[in-house]
Amino acid sequence: MFARLGELTLDVSDIRRKFLNCPYGEDPRQLLDIYLPNEGDGPFPIILFAHGGGFTRGDKGDVQVVPFIGGVNRGYAVVSLNYRLCPAVLYPENMFDIKSALRWVAQNAETYLLDSSRAALCGASAGAYLAMMAAFTLDQPGFDSAPGGHTCCVKAVVNQFGPTDFTKTHTHYDESGFARAYPPGSKGALELLLGVDPELILNLLRFANPIDNVHPSVPPMLLQHGRHDPIIPYQQAVELYEKLQALGVETELDLSEEFLHADPGYAGEESVERIFGFLDKYLK
Repeated sequence: MFARLGELTLDVSDIRRKFLNCPYGEDPRQLLDIYLPNEGDGPFPIILFAHGGGFTRGDKGDVQVVPFIGGVNRGYAVVSLNYRLCPAVLYPENMFDIKSALRWVAQNAETYLLDSSRAALCGASAGAYLAMMAAFTLDQPGFDSAPGGHTCCVKAVVNQFGPTDFTKTHTHYDESGFARAYPPGSKGALELLLGVDPELILNLLRFANPIDNVHPSVPPMLLQHGRHDPIIPYQQAVELYEKLQALGVETELDLSEEFLHADPGYAGEESVERIFGFLDKYLK
């Protein structure tokens, strides 16, 4: 899925202040990397990034974080995290990991020169899904393994080509003319995520579908997607954008006419400037 981003490389050798493999939980997957600007005493606003990989693979140190890592040269701290993968865990445990990381970062903010009052949740593909669900369900005890306590204040969300409405995925494939990534009868990402055929449990998707969990108080969002994305159809971003707009949420849609899924173009100058233009508006 991420072969195209794999054309890039992640080089953090010039970042002198970095803290790798910080444990935010007891599981071996519950680790995060912190990258700080080379100069300054902070506290620095936080970009917390969740990788993609179909909920079953991916790593905090791979090239998916490339579009965001330059934030250290713009006065941001970049925090890239691993989360527990399916099928070892099922939703919402992986989403709980995002919230656990937010709490750990807030509780250790002084040590690492972080400003927990200014954070953005960002992600690619499956990681974007988890970032969205974490942001949309902030302060909702039923959507948190450890409700309450000190955590980061999420002021913005960046969704890069993440799924937003599982109920319409196949319809959107058909509208776009792409072959379905998970043909009917095969086990798709949603079944891997939930561990069950959602059609067997009425209304289950209401608790797992990002578009069903938005409300007027969700943080401002930037949605980046490619019109020719064959993995996650672009309509997923468009329909979420339209719903957020109707709710009065500050939202930007960056729809590329060229990019495919996990396209190297997302790390290009124009795309990166769009990301940081958005983040500067809400975190600086």
